[in-house]
Amino acid sequence: MTRILLAEDHAAVRAGLAAFFEAQDDFEVVATAADGREAVALAEELAPDFVLMDIRMPLLDGIEATRLIKAARPETRVILLSAYEQDDLVEAGAAAGAESFMLKGVPGAELVAAIRKLRGPS
Repeated sequence: MTRILLAEDHAAVRAGLAAFFEAQDDFEVVATAADGREAVALAEELAPDFVLMDIRMPLLDGIEATRLIKAARPETRVILLSAYEQDDLVEAGAAAGAESFMLKGVPGAELVAAIRKLRGPS
């Protein structure tokens, strides 16, 4: 079972992602976070395998939250989500330690496939 933490400030998007991942046989959503600070605290407490992290969030943006999570838990993999594909965001995310960057509009099946590919054979 792959354990997921969802960090997204929009409640409807967060709920939709959670429902989608919970419907998969091999994923468990261990928690959701509405801002970057909450994401960091939950990642340290719950040790998820993956964090799906919105780049733009209140209190602490997704890039800095990624940096803090990776410093505390380098084995936790982070996939950054953004509404816009901007080279500077992709580069900043990679520098912070994110394993991947995906657009928010990507179909859920592509998100699942990306995580399955990153985690390797189970």
